Amino acid sequence: MPRVLSFLLGASLFAAFCGAAWAQPLTVGMGLNKPPYVMDGGQAGLEVEIARQAFQAVGLSMQAQQFPPSRALMVYRAGQLDVLLTVDEGIGGDGFFSEVYISNQNVAITLAANRFPIKQIEDLAGYSVAAFQNASFLLGERFKRVAGGHTRYTEYPQQITQNNLLFAGRVDVVVGDKRILHHLLRDLDPKLDRSKPLTIHPIFPPNPRKAVFKDAAVRDQFDAGLKIIQSNGVYDAILKKYAHL
Repeated sequence: MPRVLSFLLGASLFAAFCGAAWAQPLTVGMGLNKPPYVMDGGQAGLEVEIARQAFQAVGLSMQAQQFPPSRALMVYRAGQLDVLLTVDEGIGGDGFFSEVYISNQNVAITLAANRFPIKQIEDLAGYSVAAFQNASFLLGERFKRVAGGHTRYTEYPQQITQNNLLFAGRVDVVVGDKRILHHLLRDLDPKLDRSKPLTIHPIFPPNPRKAVFKDAAVRDQFDAGLKIIQSNGVYDAILKKYAHL
């Protein structure tokens, strides 16, 4: 029997064996709307669909619950959630962590016509920079040092502002999550030319994300479901769907 077929059959039998114990939808905590990762009140989005399809592949369903980031972790630790998405093992605690199900990456983005030679975080010191709110606290010590001594560094609570400033030529560099900034191009000020080509500078490391589970058996089912959708093309189809929204 081919290896993939054998794995899918084994996962199906595992789901049939365990499904009866989890007939009710799992309560799955996640952040507030952050397109393209979480959208429509937790009913859609790249991250939401990956989780939902992984659960469905092993016969489980999920009920989304949205919280601000700090409250989500508190609610999970109080035992009120079966699963919490978008975490890493640095949160500690005694939960059961899944395999990595998505990897995010913050980047620097410039207009390609400018040909800025940005190869590392320290290179940003020579350019005007627009970053997302609290970036100087979230992107590591090297970035914090650059931002702290930078006279042309500004953070914005609305990330569409970064894109508008970039395309208007009022800032040299924007810093933020690659997928979020790309998604927000469709909301660009209509007076601006969104056809201008961009250069992506991957000066920050990828940020692999996991889910944390209250129950080890459910974590194991999720990991099995994740392998199924990565093998049968569903995972790649979700990535492509949200890359083109």
